Amino acid sequence: MSDRYSRQILVPQIGTQGQQQIAAARVLLVGAGGLGCQVGSQLVGAGVGALTIVDHDRVSLSNLHRQFLFRESDLGSNKATAAARELQARNSAVEIAAVTHRLSPENVAELVQNADLVVDAGDNFAVSYLLSDACEGNTAMISASVNRSFGYVGVFCSPGKFSAPSLRAVFPKLPRQSQSCDVVGVTGPAVGIIGSFQAQECLKVLCNDAAQLNGQLLYLDLWNYSQQIVNCRAASTPQSRVELIGTQALEESDLVVDVRNADEVAARPQPFRVDRALPLSQLLAEPELSDSRVVCCCQSGQRALIAAQALLDAGQHQVAAMLPADEE
Repeated sequence: MSDRYSRQILVPQIGTQGQQQIAAARVLLVGAGGLGCQVGSQLVGAGVGALTIVDHDRVSLSNLHRQFLFRESDLGSNKATAAARELQARNSAVEIAAVTHRLSPENVAELVQNADLVVDAGDNFAVSYLLSDACEGNTAMISASVNRSFGYVGVFCSPGKFSAPSLRAVFPKLPRQSQSCDVVGVTGPAVGIIGSFQAQECLKVLCNDAAQLNGQLLYLDLWNYSQQIVNCRAASTPQSRVELIGTQALEESDLVVDVRNADEVAARPQPFRVDRALPLSQLLAEPELSDSRVVCCCQSGQRALIAAQALLDAGQHQVAAMLPADEE
């Protein structure tokens, strides 16, 4: 083994065998934002064999206080490409690939199938659900979320000896208001710390260590320095769930509802058929049911998922959330 990893190999829970397992692992990293930058840096530093980074977004000035793989010269660049370039310069032995398309119902199965471990580092619950559905019972998924100065880390979907429930089982319903960093803010150190916890779980899973957080959630409050571990191993995936689809799965009989605000709809019409425009706030106040399948859409899939969940709770039998495709 290279001197590069000599200090890591000295850790009893890793050793030579663990390092070999890390070096043989193929990891799918979805999201090259604050969490993804931290996890990617740690995994490449640890000598993971191959890392595929998925992110369609571009680097903006508001990212730089927490997304430390990027520089001012990267502004406007695709995040996956810029992150892959920086990480490759840090460790030439790691095979690194950038996927600049959105994660979608059309490509998620292939991406997950080629990975030994999936890291959910996005800021979108619709994407987290999509990954969880693809991983469930087959591939461990390490998910984390952070806003303001607190968040959580957990291991989901693990098969075999360290079996863990799906993310849908642990979070069967979403909050009705967005908790993303764009809305509530976030501190850079909180992102870095929780991303490091997420990376540490990656090493535990890759080394088959029993101390991993399978079926448990580690909650961290990094303003008051408190933490709590919640056991979720008994959670089961709900039978009635919101379906996540792409534009190719639309059917003629579907009722397609755009839940964005009127000004958003006017500024950026959807590139597919829309039957109704009904802002999310109005739909939440008075859910309207239909005999047809209702497909909710927005710009990112996040509000669409919240709307679809509200309809499902109100008694709508067939409901789906549209995940957006790449723009032409």
